[in-house]
Amino acid sequence: MPKLTLSPLYDPIVDGPYRNNAVQANTLGPEELRASPVFVQYCPLCRRCARAVTAVAVSVLMAVHNGEGFLAEALASVAGQTLRDYEFVIVDDASNDGTAQLLAAAAARDPRITVLTNPHNQGLTRSLNLGLRLARGAYVARIDADDTCVPERLAVQHAFMEAHPDFVGVCCGFSVIDAAGNVSRTVSAGLDDWQVRWLAGWNPPAPHPTYFFRRLQSDGQSWLYDEDFRTAQDFDLWSRLMSQGKTCVLAQVLVGYRRHAGAITVVKRSEQALNCARIGQRNLAARLPAAEVAQLQPLIALFSYQQPAGELAIRQALKGADALLAYDLSTGPGRERERWLRRTVAGLLADAVLSRAGALKSVRGTARFGLYARKHLWPLLGAVLSDPAMALKSIRNRR
Repeated sequence: MPKLTLSPLYDPIVDGPYRNNAVQANTLGPEELRASPVFVQYCPLCRRCARAVTAVAVSVLMAVHNGEGFLAEALASVAGQTLRDYEFVIVDDASNDGTAQLLAAAAARDPRITVLTNPHNQGLTRSLNLGLRLARGAYVARIDADDTCVPERLAVQHAFMEAHPDFVGVCCGFSVIDAAGNVSRTVSAGLDDWQVRWLAGWNPPAPHPTYFFRRLQSDGQSWLYDEDFRTAQDFDLWSRLMSQGKTCVLAQVLVGYRRHAGAITVVKRSEQALNCARIGQRNLAARLPAAEVAQLQPLIALFSYQQPAGELAIRQALKGADALLAYDLSTGPGRERERWLRRTVAGLLADAVLSRAGALKSVRGTARFGLYARKHLWPLLGAVLSDPAMALKSIRNRR
């Protein structure tokens, strides 16, 4: 047997005084796990309860609070994966509906499922960190309790990462589904590392449930979410992942991403926009000269719902966007990337000015945008025609 490395992680299956007790995330110590196929998990409270466990290929990670409405469908989609070498770590964040019963029944059917229950609601970020500290996979695949994945999801993303050791993470295409499971939009445009880094100035590369990443950092420590972020924690994590290697988005549609009235992206939109702006500014500063970032501040204010679309604000935002476009074109991105860049900048402008800052609500505001942004209208038309559903989504998110 390989040398065992102690890892102070809570395990609900161990024999000892803390068996089956829930442990809050902030009581758990950092992971100190070496790259060994066998290691020991210790209870962080008594440090005596333990068992030897073996590593698996993938740790599927879910945190759920009162998710009984769609949970059974999510659990079934993971159970149907063609890649079988996985564990499913689920943190029940003090649910008071039928979630606990659904999870208990699933765990009784499948020994790969580990369920942890928070005694008090800890929030998504802390709950995910509790699950990450328990995970033993080489990779982590995220899934939420209201989403689904196709049977090949884990196999496809795992195969990509195994074939590309210089990549630290990969997202995938997805279908947007409603509460009834009807598909309203499909996103199947792949993004390379250069495009992901460009988009990281504004948004994450794809929805959180499409994330698939290496569990350990280059120093052997487990990746964890930043608990300063109650929302946009996925964007922050992906931004830090990019500091240690390449990432991309596969065009293949592998996830059903559900949008409904109770989703976090709906009920906490303003907080999420501010957090995305904070993370995006950090990413812009890492990629661009300080002068370029300074010129983008008016556009950032419109994009994060902090500034209405007055005439001066529109003109200043356009000035920053033009400077950004000129800077990136000067680096010689190539013909295909240039077309993508022009369309993306035009779409970013339209989303920020017309939708988020509210110019679309008035004839004058819309006319101002058309006048000042006239050189962006042709690329904008291309962006709308290539993804009309995305254009409609932006309109619905208006101020």
